[in-house]
Amino acid sequence: MLKELLNQLTGQGNQNANAPKTAETKDASVAKEATPAETTGTDNRQTASGEGAPRRTTRRTTNNRNTNNEQRRTGTRRTTVAAGEGTKQVASRRRNTNNANTANSAEGTAKTQRSNNRTNNRGNSNRNTSRNAAAGNNERAGNGRHVSHGNGDVQNENQHHSSKKDKLMIIPLGGLGEIGKNMTVFQYGDDIIVLDAGLAFPENDMPGVDIVIPDMSYLIENKDKVRAVVITHGHEDHIGSLAYLLKEINVPVYATNLVCGLIEGKLKENKVGGVKLNVVKAGDEIRVGSFKVGFIQTNHSIPDACAVYFETPVGTVVHTGDFKVDQTPVDGKLMDVHKFAELGNKGVLALMSDSTNVEKPGFTPSESTVGPALLRAVGEARGRVVLATFASNVSRLQQAVDAAVAFKRKVIVLGRSMVNVTEIAQERGYLNVPEGTLIDVDEMGRYRDDQIMILTTGSQGEPMAGLSRMATNNHRTIEITPNDTIIISATPIPGNEAAVGRTIDNLLRLGADVIYGRDRGIHVSGHGSQEDLKTMLNLVRPKFFIPVHGEYRMLKKHGELAVSMGIVKPNHVLVGDNGQIFEFTSRTGRKGAHVTAGKVFVDGLGVGDVGNIVIRDRQQLAQEGMVIVVMAMDRASGQIVAGPDIVSRGFVYVRDAEDLMNEAQKRIEQVIEKCEASQMKDWATIKSQVRDTLGKFLYEKTRRRPMILPIIQDV
Repeated sequence: MLKELLNQLTGQGNQNANAPKTAETKDASVAKEATPAETTGTDNRQTASGEGAPRRTTRRTTNNRNTNNEQRRTGTRRTTVAAGEGTKQVASRRRNTNNANTANSAEGTAKTQRSNNRTNNRGNSNRNTSRNAAAGNNERAGNGRHVSHGNGDVQNENQHHSSKKDKLMIIPLGGLGEIGKNMTVFQYGDDIIVLDAGLAFPENDMPGVDIVIPDMSYLIENKDKVRAVVITHGHEDHIGSLAYLLKEINVPVYATNLVCGLIEGKLKENKVGGVKLNVVKAGDEIRVGSFKVGFIQTNHSIPDACAVYFETPVGTVVHTGDFKVDQTPVDGKLMDVHKFAELGNKGVLALMSDSTNVEKPGFTPSESTVGPALLRAVGEARGRVVLATFASNVSRLQQAVDAAVAFKRKVIVLGRSMVNVTEIAQERGYLNVPEGTLIDVDEMGRYRDDQIMILTTGSQGEPMAGLSRMATNNHRTIEITPNDTIIISATPIPGNEAAVGRTIDNLLRLGADVIYGRDRGIHVSGHGSQEDLKTMLNLVRPKFFIPVHGEYRMLKKHGELAVSMGIVKPNHVLVGDNGQIFEFTSRTGRKGAHVTAGKVFVDGLGVGDVGNIVIRDRQQLAQEGMVIVVMAMDRASGQIVAGPDIVSRGFVYVRDAEDLMNEAQKRIEQVIEKCEASQMKDWATIKSQVRDTLGKFLYEKTRRRPMILPIIQDV
């Protein structure tokens, strides 16, 4: 019996962006591909003129999938040049069939091969369409420029015959086995697209490190093949390392309107100029080299989040980005389940899906449920309200502002990242703040405490963030009082629990009322739980499944979830680590070799100059302290003429350990006497013997291993 075919659902058409324009960003219409309305089964297909044309019923088998001819239509895109490079406008024009044919004849005639092995048991024909080499070269040379086909110019792009050498490679450089620094490479032939470029925050065993970014060695080694960077949404773990990447490889960036605004700020901060920022929106499709890239509306804790799909010569790959299924999103934009279902009906080679909350049953609650909870908390507050959350959680900020307005409170924004995001979100129409609501912190004295709300950073206990400074009475302008209500509208990122706990303890000691975590409903996650993830799997129904965005146990559990649903075969679940190459043909998928992938530490202005050895030394200094041995030597005679003197930092307090230090000095003098007796003049050998002897002695006496640093001065 034939399996019942689902009707293909209509994808979103391309509409002109309604977002407000800034001085640096203007609309530029560019011809673009869009997916038309179409159905599967006996039905009439809508044509450009609005007339229905009968279409034969087809069926799709495991090895033979029908690829429907797609109708092209024009859309819009905006292109900006970041960091003061100005605005480039490209006028759109509709190409008719004759123009398209003329262009095709100039670039070379596409050769189409049809398979003739039709049997009575097969209802579809398998079309293997070879790529137009000249057109492909022009597309690659255009570095991701949009391509449009005129009315009647129909192509089959989903089904391509691939040789053994033509494989799709997917290489995660970050985001697997961890939360953060998401970066994935999609490579076919000589074309590479980078999806996301994020950062991670340092763990407790990384003293002095500011941020952690992915090792980009593979991209730098193949920089001539990199065509573009595509961004799913504007969180730091997806855009935080973009400036570092673009310093090495200047390629076009494709992202939605709000994300481009956030990226512009980061590029200016890092003094990176001349970058083409291409504004796209959900429903858009672009051509980048061998890839057709599409954007799908999803829900997350920041507006303008998108899933991304890649149509390649071997099949379609869908990457969900960070998502949940929100039936009542704050901005009113529902996840485009129609497009996911449409792709699933056409056939998806591989799905890469967010695994963050796979261990949590049920659905993740809607972001809009936080609004009533914030209204209650603000209404019950006796004095000032201080609300800390992620600066990029614009939907949460909107609900906080709404609560402040409802109780006639003025809003003060503190913290550099919070100020930057609120300004960008307001300028681009994603944050609605009534006029007169925002005031400067210097104006706070004009109002009663019960007329003030403060939005600040520090929900993760960051030592230098606003809330942490307030908790330690170290803030420049805000002093916490017993009448204050503190709302921490976030949950700790793994690894930050202790820091958040200390901040809460300090605030409670100051007498403030602290509402935190999921207490009283003031926070929900932006990541889908098990039922959200099941919904995505049921919509897309991939042949292969790659769990992403999670620690290793989460990836494994997500794979098990897909298998338990009967969606994916057990041997079609590919769980890997950063640097793992996933290789695909139109029929197969497997784990291949590895490329260089790891952590690059950013410390101040230094990028990568702090490695594992430096981190190890810092750990030793922090845990065990340091002992310095200073001597002066006559190089000609090899005699020690002064010292040895011992200086200790972070090991013991010398005045309280004089006996230990005196005995240590005697041990060093014995080593020097032996070196002098043997006429040893090699400084490296003398230092090594001093280090070994003193290290053994101190461990015997203290069971500690301080860093020992012998210093010999030449006199």
